[in-house]
Amino acid sequence: MTTPSSSVATDTESATRDLGREIRRIRSERGLTLLDVANLTGLSVSMLSMLERGRTGVSVGSLVAVSSALGVPVGELFHAPTSPGATVVARADQTEITVGAGVNRRLVLADPQHGIEIAELHLPPGAHTGDEPVRHEGHEYLTVLEGTLTVEIAGEIRRLGTGDALHLDARQLHRFANTSDSPSRSMLVMHRPVVSGYGH
Repeated sequence: MTTPSSSVATDTESATRDLGREIRRIRSERGLTLLDVANLTGLSVSMLSMLERGRTGVSVGSLVAVSSALGVPVGELFHAPTSPGATVVARADQTEITVGAGVNRRLVLADPQHGIEIAELHLPPGAHTGDEPVRHEGHEYLTVLEGTLTVEIAGEIRRLGTGDALHLDARQLHRFANTSDSPSRSMLVMHRPVVSGYGH
């Protein structure tokens, strides 16, 4: 008899394999090599290879960097619908990704045609978006809605409180962390260059 815990583990492993296959499919369609993606993201070729084979967990930061390198919103890696012409995206239609120790990223709105993605990031105490900083094309704008957020940009540490805002050139290595004892919630807007020929 399958226990709930083993069922959850199986579901997670299956989702990781599906994610890896989708990343490999899109990368192949784009004509990109693993080395190309590594150079664009700051992630190692071996880590990317393991990710595509579904043999490693993935951080929110890695997902954002890889999706940007592939020219697609994060939600598209999970087959989430995007409706750039819609004026309203219902809460029920927004894709949530939970990885690691409760790190949650909710894709609020994606407009691939104009290179815009809006997301809400929840970090429990002690959580972060990845062990290593990542980089990708475009710019990120964020404001802290609740708690505090520690931002590492090119080796420099910035600490933001509730209501503080930040703009960063995402080509710099960066990562987000919650080093406080309280939950952190931030709204992020990512704008990346729209590459012609990607079908988005």
